[in-house]
Amino acid sequence: MVENDVLEALRNAGLNDKEATVYLDLINHGESRTGIICKRTKIPSSHIYKILGTLIEKGIINYKIINNIKVFRASNPQSIKNLYEKKVEEITNNKEMILETIKKLSKTIPKQERPSDYKYFEGINGIKSMYEEFMTLWEEGDEYCVVSAKESYEKLEQYFIQIVHKKRIKEKVRMKIIITNESKEYINQWKKMKLTEIKASNMKTATEYLILKDHILLINYGKKPYGLMIKDKSFAETFKEYFQVLWKQAKK
Repeated sequence: MVENDVLEALRNAGLNDKEATVYLDLINHGESRTGIICKRTKIPSSHIYKILGTLIEKGIINYKIINNIKVFRASNPQSIKNLYEKKVEEITNNKEMILETIKKLSKTIPKQERPSDYKYFEGINGIKSMYEEFMTLWEEGDEYCVVSAKESYEKLEQYFIQIVHKKRIKEKVRMKIIITNESKEYINQWKKMKLTEIKASNMKTATEYLILKDHILLINYGKKPYGLMIKDKSFAETFKEYFQVLWKQAKK
């Protein structure tokens, strides 16, 4: 394992760059006084005491006193595992707390049913958030329609496969999708998916749209991706009619 890999592993265990540097220095050189550590790592003495103190708190270095001078040394590397397991435990606890908070916040949102409404989402993370909301709209046995843009799979392929399609197939939601001929490289992936009908068209578009019940998603995957989620029964019915026309013209 090269040193860069070791540094990355130590970061993942919960150390910052300077803490990892000092810990490795002590692993490589053994017992050392602060002045020597500073010289080897080029970390100023004004910073070294805080770093050493943090590493002691984390349990991965220790010290002894010789002639009233502290001499530091690395603890057994097994201590890194203990540090990582503590980090995992904290992440798990935080996840549970966040999920519980989401439940509480969801209950406090006032329900304002409107016949028409829309929401705007920006950026790739915004598009993912839109899909997260979209996936709460369907029920088992539903079907939604998609006119897809090549850029959508180029930018979110793994998200679609691992999250969206995995969830919809598990919940028995069908999908009809029209892809552009530009996207034919992805056609085999879609054909292998259950509950999926696919056709191709020679149209060109950087914007895709999805229709589910009385909702439409319009998404542009340009340099600055953005999307609209529109709730409007009349609009949805119109787009569904347009989709049916395209579906008849597209080829399997």
